[in-house]
Amino acid sequence: MNRKEPYPYPQHTNRELEMMLAGTKPFAVFVHERIDGFEKSDALANQDFATHVANGKLSEHVRTVERKGLGGTLIKIDYYFYALEGEEWRVASYWLLLELLHRGAWCPQLEWLEGKLLGYTDEQNRYHLSRMYPVAEIDRLGF
Repeated sequence: MNRKEPYPYPQHTNRELEMMLAGTKPFAVFVHERIDGFEKSDALANQDFATHVANGKLSEHVRTVERKGLGGTLIKIDYYFYALEGEEWRVASYWLLLELLHRGAWCPQLEWLEGKLLGYTDEQNRYHLSRMYPVAEIDRLGF
């Protein structure tokens, strides 16, 4: 499969807030590296989550990590998690997933879990995985 082919379904990227407000996406994650010129609004693709957090439609959860950048300088990275009411459990689950990723662990099963946490369907997940991994492996894993 050609990784450059367009996806046959609308991806969530830059549409997270719209989808969450429509109830079709339970959870969204954004990463903001605290570096000059890269603002939180840039990381959120200029989507106005704050208004909907303030009125209680969404909850916001922030976790910060420090990583070594080029030359050994420390970079603070903020993870912004937004969840619909009743979906806050996804924050802790996604955080565990990120811990595995930062330890160098990644595989089709974890990528599938990431997609599920973000609200992609099984069919969408399978399509995505088939672009990233050999289809025989995806079939063997039962996706």
